Amino acid sequence: MALLVLLGATALITAGFAVQRNERRRRDAASATVELAADGDRVARTLADGRYEEVRWSEVQEVEVLTTKVGPHREDGVVLVIAGPGERGCLVPSRLAVEHGVIELLHALPGFDSRRLVAAMERPPPARTTCWERAEK
Repeated sequence: MALLVLLGATALITAGFAVQRNERRRRDAASATVELAADGDRVARTLADGRYEEVRWSEVQEVEVLTTKVGPHREDGVVLVIAGPGERGCLVPSRLAVEHGVIELLHALPGFDSRRLVAAMERPPPARTTCWERAEK
């Protein structure tokens, strides 16, 4: 009888882990970037689940760097958070930031220092580092 209870408990735990793993895979797939556009006016990202993020360079308030080993951006390891006012902003995986010229466009922000960006990108995960903030007017 005790063996039956042990086997049942083991089956439930195993099933729970499988459900968690599948949910994590589903979330990761939904948050994958399917399109990234960046130009002198804005940066925009479309996610696999249809969500859309966009911020104009003129409204960017802060640039942060996240380093991670978990979640949907673990393969890239580094994500730029380009934050505008309120809830506006755009998450840009570093690989895509390089491929689409976002890094070069960041240099147009007043007082942007690429050394701070590089230092933030090199921090071991998990880390969240502000590498630029708009000066108060």
